Amino acid sequence: MKPLNDPGDLCEALGIPFSPEQLNAICDPLEPQVIVAGAGTGKTTVMAARVVWLVGTGQVRAEQVLGLTFTRKAAAELGGRICHALERADLASRDETEGGEMVLTYDAFAARLVREHGLRLGIEADARLLSGASRFRVAARAVAEHPLPLEHLSRLSPRQLPERVLALDAALGSHLATPAQVREFSLRARARFEKAPLWRGSPTKAVLEAQGAIDERLELLELVETYRELKKKLGLVEFADQQAQAVELAQSFPAVGATLRQRFRVVLLDEYQDTSSAQAILLRALFSGADTASGRGFPVTAVGDPNQAIYGWRGAAASNILGFPTHFPGATGEPAKEFTLTINRRSGSRILEVGNALAEPLTRNRGGGVELRPGEGAPDGEVRVLCFDTLAEELDWLATDVTARHAEGTAWRDIAVLTRRNDVLTSVWERLREHDVPVEIVGIGGLLRLPEIAPVVATLKVLADPLANAEVAGLLTGERWRLGLADLAALARRARELAPGEAAEEPLPLPEELTELVSRADPACAPSLLDAMNDPGQAAISGEGRARLERFTSELAELRRHLDEPVPELVRRVISRLGLEAEQLVRGDTSQLARFIAACSTYPDIDGDGSLAGLLAWLDAEEEHGDALERATPTAADSVKLLTVHRAKGLEWHTVYLPALSEGVFPGTDRTGNWSTNSRLLPAPLRGDADAIPQLADYSKRGIDAYREELKQEHRLSEDRLAYVAATRAKRLLVVSAHTWAPGLKRARGRSRYFEDAAALHEGSSMPPPLEENPRPTAARTAAWPVPVTDRAAATAHAAALVRQAREVIASGGDETGWVWGSGVASAAEQERIAAWDRDAAFLAEQLTRRTNRNLTLPAGLSATALMELRKNPVGFAERLARRMPREPKRSTRLGERFHEWVMARFSVSPGFDELEFRARAEEPELERLKRAFEASRFANLTPLGIEVPFLLRWESLVLRGRIDAVFPSDDPAFDALVVDWKIGDSNADPLQLAIYRQAWAKARGLEPGRVATAFHHVLANRLEPVVASPELIRAATAAIIP
Repeated sequence: MKPLNDPGDLCEALGIPFSPEQLNAICDPLEPQVIVAGAGTGKTTVMAARVVWLVGTGQVRAEQVLGLTFTRKAAAELGGRICHALERADLASRDETEGGEMVLTYDAFAARLVREHGLRLGIEADARLLSGASRFRVAARAVAEHPLPLEHLSRLSPRQLPERVLALDAALGSHLATPAQVREFSLRARARFEKAPLWRGSPTKAVLEAQGAIDERLELLELVETYRELKKKLGLVEFADQQAQAVELAQSFPAVGATLRQRFRVVLLDEYQDTSSAQAILLRALFSGADTASGRGFPVTAVGDPNQAIYGWRGAAASNILGFPTHFPGATGEPAKEFTLTINRRSGSRILEVGNALAEPLTRNRGGGVELRPGEGAPDGEVRVLCFDTLAEELDWLATDVTARHAEGTAWRDIAVLTRRNDVLTSVWERLREHDVPVEIVGIGGLLRLPEIAPVVATLKVLADPLANAEVAGLLTGERWRLGLADLAALARRARELAPGEAAEEPLPLPEELTELVSRADPACAPSLLDAMNDPGQAAISGEGRARLERFTSELAELRRHLDEPVPELVRRVISRLGLEAEQLVRGDTSQLARFIAACSTYPDIDGDGSLAGLLAWLDAEEEHGDALERATPTAADSVKLLTVHRAKGLEWHTVYLPALSEGVFPGTDRTGNWSTNSRLLPAPLRGDADAIPQLADYSKRGIDAYREELKQEHRLSEDRLAYVAATRAKRLLVVSAHTWAPGLKRARGRSRYFEDAAALHEGSSMPPPLEENPRPTAARTAAWPVPVTDRAAATAHAAALVRQAREVIASGGDETGWVWGSGVASAAEQERIAAWDRDAAFLAEQLTRRTNRNLTLPAGLSATALMELRKNPVGFAERLARRMPREPKRSTRLGERFHEWVMARFSVSPGFDELEFRARAEEPELERLKRAFEASRFANLTPLGIEVPFLLRWESLVLRGRIDAVFPSDDPAFDALVVDWKIGDSNADPLQLAIYRQAWAKARGLEPGRVATAFHHVLANRLEPVVASPELIRAATAAIIP
């Protein structure tokens, strides 16, 4: 071990010429400090170097360092950097740094605290962790089981309620507020609103809306309490619950903090600007206090950037980092030292100019941020600013320019397109695919609007919600059904006729008719397009339109028969019924569909009673806020990365495109941040950061209007932070663009301030004067309408005419054997009536066939498990196919699922699980045995090529789907990979399964199947069973079902 005597020794030991501002922070004495680190200024390097300095100067030992951050990826990176730095400085060996837990996530730290000290509060460490999509599943069940009528929430559909319950529950947890506190405050606030000045003898609309939000919040509190009781009943706990428990432990038992301060001599808090009020309170209770005996002056280093505080919507309090000096004072009570890192080592100087301009309002209004400076010898970089007449022109140019950049030598993976909204992301994806650009959408939210995914989500919403008018209209006018707008408007008018309380009115123009229909929200009187389809009456719908509507309703009726299936199976059924698997196989790309199926398959079975409403609530939340609900990161694949700005934080690329910098798009419009109108928000006075945010000063219309204006300014600052983060992701090229018109707009979009700031700094930008009228007022779409009459329809009309003439001959007493074809043409009215008879007859025949015919048609897609079952027991498989019934999961099945989850967590594959989570569960002995056996196996120390890999494999006319347990590099030079299937019981292993997996992996990776080895691993026996997985096994299994 070589000691460090001065900062020069540190620079030499690490091989880094640290700047004076970095060394000031690194070599500061062992006391509280906050480091405000601008984007790209090397905060992780500085934190690692501070540990090296403290260890090298003998002030602490390596094992006495605790680091906290937000994600497992960040924890692994920070921990790895610290260990590498200690090894390079010859202060610790690899054996000494491996296996330790120097850096944890904030959530994992709170969970560990509860696990180690929970008994002080009578908390047993036997709860299962509830996270990710499973939260929505349990919330949906809580809504369904709630016993009280929901008078004020009745305007919301069942799929909207779980998200609102979870939002309010999360807000309570983030700010350590209780339902009782919110209920008491709400009643007082309502009483104050009742005293507001009247307008012409009645309460104003603003006051009525505020009172309505309070009434809804009071009912939401009932649902939140039901949700919490259900979690307790099921033995479930969330990170927010553990956070609150940890706070109570820290505040109630000073010994907890004292124990930690004895164990650790220095604490590093990463991304402190993103901590919640609850997390800040916990850390202050543990590592600060009224005097030195209770922690005042303990050496805590907080690192962050208030200009990058972009997660306020999920509970983060940007004021935490600004208040750190007084929250964590020195030993004598003086504020903690403040340091700044301003030299950016990522971006060119011209890019930094844009970033500083975007952050200027933040510094002016809030302070605390830093102005970025380029490092010595930094390249200039390039900024391009362009404006287009239409969104279509902007995206066409973007796709062309991306292709040109790649042709000039930039790798696909070094290019990113960042957007504010998911709908823009989808449009970019479509354009890039048209130009044959390999592209990856990062995160689930961006997938939901893709053309192969959107119909599935819309269909699921229609199945769950009879008032999903917007989704019904979208499906009917989509590529599959192509219903004309005139027919849709007639259907909308019929829906209004059928709605209770709807007065007869003059028909509205087509756009207004449809807009009025889909914007109605109150289920008590809202029109329903589905009701109108079931009872069209005399609506002025064309004959072909009626036929299409009947086929649409018939398809929905068929799908509704399967609503009792497990939700992932229902999703696959909808995909199959819509023909999307086969369609994507023809197009040669099933990757996005496979990702969506895999995401829905992770909607885990917590309580055996998952609901479609819960899944849809999760998807809605991902689309609206998916910036962090599902922690996805870009893969290493050589493809252009598409992601929202929220997801891009912490990442960097050579070239970054920022399209659609237009008013209303980026910056966006805030519609949800006002607690006086949004019931899922915690009232601002009850928030932990209440002193740092706008407050409603007067409970009247005037006060609400003033409060709304303050919130607009606050929202604009939050958008400014996003813009700053977006611009500072680029290393060498930043491309900023905007448009004036998009399909459907009646008013031109102005260029956003972000666009104007970039344009002002870079002359020669393309700035055509904006067009005064929209050149594309509607989205272009062409289709044959009406669809040409089919041969079947013509034959039906011919036969009907013959029947009619024969009836006339018979009625007149003539010889029925001698009659001949008369006019040969049926009138329009007759054709319509005959067509209706024909459809009725076909429907009845179909129903009869369903009841009597045992010849079943296999779906176009089968899971690997289904194919194995079909081969072994075709009769049983056919019976289950004919009448799908939910099956109670076997204990062995649940055990297998739990083991697979644990393996995923162990290899850090699943974003929803953490090894720590599994320690906190009351594991059954069988699972513990499996875990111990796996740790003793050859795979424990290997790095997998893939874990739980979803696939779609086209085998002749059949689509096979499934999930590969694991793939590892092969130690046999004859093979490139080893596909492994875990076996945890005594059941016979079927080589057909591995044959399918082998073909799927080979096709996905472009390998010859012969280069892929396969084996079953019997976990408890620690026995590897190599298998010759010949494709002949698949051919034999499918021979009877593939024509």
